[in-house]
Amino acid sequence: AIYFANPSKKLFVIGVTGTAGKSTTVIMLAKILNFSGKKTGYITTTGSFDGNSANTNKHGLSMPGGWMLQKQLSEMVTNGCTQAIVECTSEGLAQNRHLGIKFQAALFTNLSPAHIDNHGSFENYRAAKGKLFESIEQTANSFIGVNLDDPNKNYFLQFNAAKKFGVSAREDLEIPNGLTSYVAESIKVDNQITFKVKGVGFNLHLIGTFNVTNATLAVAAANYLGVSFESAAETLSN
Repeated sequence: AIYFANPSKKLFVIGVTGTAGKSTTVIMLAKILNFSGKKTGYITTTGSFDGNSANTNKHGLSMPGGWMLQKQLSEMVTNGCTQAIVECTSEGLAQNRHLGIKFQAALFTNLSPAHIDNHGSFENYRAAKGKLFESIEQTANSFIGVNLDDPNKNYFLQFNAAKKFGVSAREDLEIPNGLTSYVAESIKVDNQITFKVKGVGFNLHLIGTFNVTNATLAVAAANYLGVSFESAAETLSN
């Protein structure tokens, strides 16, 4: 971080973690922000975007080591990015690859038993994910976003941030008191996905009901950064 002049201090960095949906959520959010004029880089399992060009992940690590992470963030700063979104895996967090990055926001997609052989127990696996939320810089703009349909939601909501929100694909879900919520309604899943959030219609050329919460998480995070639902809907339709 010192060698690369602490690039994360010049960016609004969002970490995304969970068992599944991380890369999808990262890329959706980055596309929404870039379309709205907020230049955003990202790092995922599949590849990265440095603000100018997209690159395929050839090193094989979903979350690169500290040296590569800082280098990539530095390139985003050089290319004029003001936001960066980093996919954060349990392995990477357990090995403290996130240290030296000033995260101001964290998103949680879902959690299911996985990688237990590496972590020793489900609780250890969840705690590794929690390291991202523990590391959030407590600024006036910091926020946490979680998938309320996942039974582990309260674990991730317990961490500190200036703002917190939850997303859901269940209209019958009981929302915790005082929590800002974004609920996907009128959901239809066929060879594409349609739904509404806050009265705005969304049309995704994707399949899988799980992508409803992934998309809503991205839309809600973008909204916290000043992007309208209408702009997000236009981006995701493309």
